Amino acid sequence: MLRINTSYGSMLGYGSNSGYSLYSSLSQMSSVRSGAYSKALKAYYGKNGNTSSIWRNTNSNLSVNSELGSVKRESGELVDSAKKLTATGKNNLFADKEKYDPDEAYKAVSAFVTDYNETLDAADKTWNSAITTASSSMSRMTGIMSGSLSKAGITVGVDGKLSIDEENFKKADMDTVKNLFGSTGYYSRSVASSAQRISSIAGQQELKGYGNQNLYGRNGSYYGYYNSGLFFNGLL
Repeated sequence: MLRINTSYGSMLGYGSNSGYSLYSSLSQMSSVRSGAYSKALKAYYGKNGNTSSIWRNTNSNLSVNSELGSVKRESGELVDSAKKLTATGKNNLFADKEKYDPDEAYKAVSAFVTDYNETLDAADKTWNSAITTASSSMSRMTGIMSGSLSKAGITVGVDGKLSIDEENFKKADMDTVKNLFGSTGYYSRSVASSAQRISSIAGQQELKGYGNQNLYGRNGSYYGYYNSGLFFNGLL
């Protein structure tokens, strides 16, 4: 008589006891999703006086990733504001000197200045040396351009941040502003390149941070890498 092996474990090549192992794994997953796993950890480590240490380390990791997320967001906004200034075609603010609108140009450059300063603030709050190095490089380049920026009513402070004087900016010749921020403007394009690099580094480090946490989330999601390097989170 032909006998059919109904053991899912054997069919999958996990051995004779894999049926129990699969059931056990599913049970554990259910416990994680219901919150029982978290409660059990708290109860266990609470008896040994280690609860505060466990959750303090968790909060530290989450804080780091929050800082990286802030850097990624602010630098991404800086890239966007730079792109608006360097846009070509009908969206070019400096396409026609006779139709040049100082008010619109001021709004766009002012937004750029704000995003620039917020990117520096976010980068200063992070621990990551690659981000701070890229941020410092951007600041040094701005310092080199301070003389040219001043002709457009923009001042570089001792802290490396920018400030824009509306009256002096609008009085500046369009060509002066265009040479800094237009589609071929060296300064806006250089800042956009630096901001893109900062955003990329922050994004990579943010993913790496989640991979190193090895934590179960509140809904049972696992933040970490599983043998092959893929996020186990995608399986839940």
